[in-house]
Amino acid sequence: MDYSDNSLIPIFPLQKVVFPDSVLHLQIFEQRYLDMLSQQLAKGEGFGTCLIKKGQEVGFPATPFAMGTYVEIVDFDQSAKGLLNISCIGKRRFMLNNLETLPSGLLTANVSWLMPIMQKRLADEGSELIALLQDLSQHPQVDILDDAEKWSELGFVMERLTEYMPIDEPQKQAILEISNLDLRQAMLYQILAWLQN
Repeated sequence: MDYSDNSLIPIFPLQKVVFPDSVLHLQIFEQRYLDMLSQQLAKGEGFGTCLIKKGQEVGFPATPFAMGTYVEIVDFDQSAKGLLNISCIGKRRFMLNNLETLPSGLLTANVSWLMPIMQKRLADEGSELIALLQDLSQHPQVDILDDAEKWSELGFVMERLTEYMPIDEPQKQAILEISNLDLRQAMLYQILAWLQN
């Protein structure tokens, strides 16, 4: 994907927030998404994910939040029941410029790519965050990239903690929309303090 210009991409509204470097597993059964994924796989491209603001994942097209994350498809297989299982990795945040509903019910949008957040190496105070993330990663429902280089980045660790913390998805969306790493860190510590009380 060329991130230098605006792009027209299909949008998959979800009930969860996807961050860059998130691992996303989906089970696809609706025809509009089966067709979309067939086209994207043929082109070697991914699709956009956005948290649902109003509506549901199935049926009538949902209204998504204006900021989302583009994901690349890294693995897929067809089940005996005809379901398509896909695994994706979050790549880049984007802003929706306009949204169109196709006759099939699929959403497409012209999007502007957002610059990646400036990363910092984890300092000594980050050991508490790493320990927390390591504890989380032992849970069978938690899937985190096994990349030692990423695990040494403050932004990566904070996004993974945000992704799996027991907070509402709109709260996670608010963090996705913050581009300042220091502000994200302040919010994360505030949430962690609230969860510990």
